Amino acid sequence: MIALQARSRALRVGRWALCAALVSATGLAWADLPIEELKGGTRLPPANAHRLYVVDVAFNHMVDSRIHVYDGDTGKFLGLVPTSLNGHMTVSANGQDIYVMTSYYERLNRGKRTDVIEAWDAETLTPKYEVPIPNKRAQALNYRNYLRQTTDGELLLAQNATPATSVTVVDLKTRQFTDEITATAGCWSVIPLPSRPRSFTTLCGDGALLTIDLDAAGKPAAQQRSKPMFDVEKDPVFTHTENLGDTFYFVSFNGNVYTADFSGKDVQFGAPWSLLDATGKDRGWRPGGYNLLAVNRALKRLYVGMHPNGAEGTHKNPAAEIWVYDLESRKRIARVPGKGAVSMSVSQDDQPRLFTIDGSNVSVFDAVPTAPVFKTTIQAAGETAVQVEPQPVRSTP
Repeated sequence: MIALQARSRALRVGRWALCAALVSATGLAWADLPIEELKGGTRLPPANAHRLYVVDVAFNHMVDSRIHVYDGDTGKFLGLVPTSLNGHMTVSANGQDIYVMTSYYERLNRGKRTDVIEAWDAETLTPKYEVPIPNKRAQALNYRNYLRQTTDGELLLAQNATPATSVTVVDLKTRQFTDEITATAGCWSVIPLPSRPRSFTTLCGDGALLTIDLDAAGKPAAQQRSKPMFDVEKDPVFTHTENLGDTFYFVSFNGNVYTADFSGKDVQFGAPWSLLDATGKDRGWRPGGYNLLAVNRALKRLYVGMHPNGAEGTHKNPAAEIWVYDLESRKRIARVPGKGAVSMSVSQDDQPRLFTIDGSNVSVFDAVPTAPVFKTTIQAAGETAVQVEPQPVRSTP
């Protein structure tokens, strides 16, 4: 018995000695390998109108939000841009840069806060520069109109909330913060105007639209406040809006469409019209979601996410169906399964695609036919994503 125990101990010691020798030898081998140097230089394939940017707020680890980049035709994952805490993004009008509005904390989730605008190269997905901004930028779910470029391409406008609202202006040529516009107090979202190089409008708490004109230095030069466009108590609208030329389309919680025409000096409001059939057969259907609208400008079509059994508080419900409208006749021309979409966008090329996201999966539709035709799904395109953006193309605004 004693001999067996001694032999067992000897075997264990031998094994440990062998492991130690192997680790030592491996360590020597590792030490001889050159230290890897990260040089970058990888470039994405040339972008087309179907490249997708999926903005993922990453609820379960929000300090690590990111932008996933995909080929919208093949579904291939192309790369990732880190956006720190609840980052927001917009792609430059020329498609060359990805602008990110984000915050950094000294101790990751606490400590000194630093807000910045970052510019990333859209071809290499590498950082180019950053601009410090006041620590006031909105930390909210991702909506398209929280970070926008002016029509002349020279300024970037960022929505602030402390919770007092204002707008930060960054000059993209000098790469400097230029001003904080406090005249937008009580108003929300940043909506650049296509026919005015340095103007934007914003939706105010009384239902009015406040339009701000900026001068060459990026500071307010003039402002105009409209009469209320809608009744905030009886028929509130979603802040998300899309445009066809100078006309912007807003949809209310009850399913009414409001239009604002900025082609003249003063905004002109059209008569509201309903998404629902006049016969009453659509009763109970309501719009819902986050970035819940899309407009294809060449086809002059409006896409809206809709759900049945709508009631107070269902305005964020995902789409059971997507309804398609001809904007000239204001008539519904198609309805297709919504695949649980909470947000959507449509490309503006000659082979348009409608892209929807249900919080994780991106559904791709051929938008050429009157009724969009489902093509494929990009599975798990994000963890908790409520914004999907196609690559910009130069077209009629």
